[in-house]
Amino acid sequence: MTATRTNFLIIADESVSALDVSVQARVLDLLRALKQEFGIAYLFISHDMAVVENIADRVAVMYLGQIVEQGSRAQIFGNPQHAYTRRLIEAVPVPDPDHVRAAYPRLSGEVPSPMRAVGDPPLRLVLSDIGGGHLVAM
Repeated sequence: MTATRTNFLIIADESVSALDVSVQARVLDLLRALKQEFGIAYLFISHDMAVVENIADRVAVMYLGQIVEQGSRAQIFGNPQHAYTRRLIEAVPVPDPDHVRAAYPRLSGEVPSPMRAVGDPPLRLVLSDIGGGHLVAM
């Protein structure tokens, strides 16, 4: 039996965050199978970069409600450019004790406040293309 291609978008907000790792893997496998069989697209929202790396084709990283980095999975995980993207990736536990993750310079200074006063203009970050559609807020 041949499956009919559909045009569906599923928005999955932290859909596997509270699940055991083995259950997470089964759910992610199911999502991939549904994507393949029915042509479903996902907007997959997660703070867990290990899960994002496992499921995503393209990645957009948001900080304080603004996209600060966007690109393919390989671009984001192979060459993270924004400090927040690097911090999210650094937060992923490394299962191999002999593997050493790349160290990035530590951040210094004040953390920007997410609070905006009434009447303040909205933040408007400009994303620069650093090559191949890899966009980064500078």
